Amino acid sequence: MRPRWLVIGLIASLALNLFLIGAGAGVIALGTRMAGRSTPPRQIGALFWATENLPQPARRDMRLMFRDVRGEVKADTDRSLALRTAAWAAIADPKPDTAAIDQKLAESRQIDIGARAHVEQRIVDYAAHMSPADRTIFAAGMRRVLSPRPTASPAARAPAPANAAAPTNAS
Repeated sequence: MRPRWLVIGLIASLALNLFLIGAGAGVIALGTRMAGRSTPPRQIGALFWATENLPQPARRDMRLMFRDVRGEVKADTDRSLALRTAAWAAIADPKPDTAAIDQKLAESRQIDIGARAHVEQRIVDYAAHMSPADRTIFAAGMRRVLSPRPTASPAARAPAPANAAAPTNAS
């Protein structure tokens, strides 16, 4: 092998190794940063999207009200989640007490219903004081986010059989 090709090969190898070391360090740094997160990022819900067409400042004010009401029911939703978690964990017991599990799940549902009723009442009270135009926009947004999404029929979702003949254009 000529010395010139040897030098080129060594430089290419050095560049590749530096790239791989940098990529590895980046992955490690990103993994460490992501592992340090204490809570997952919040998911944006339907109420957020229902307000997207509202003009400012009505949109901002309504979203602030959503944040406030979420704080009001947080203790209840946390308690409900704890009850459901305990109920489903009890299924793994050697002899699960189904009556106790059913009772915890029923209590969790009641808490959820109460929290939902509180949230909905606050939204209705808030929306009632909005301008008629803003109420119309918000109502349309709620209809949009609450309407069922069209789903493809099972036949449309199923892949075509491998041995099916391709359609032909007979014109």
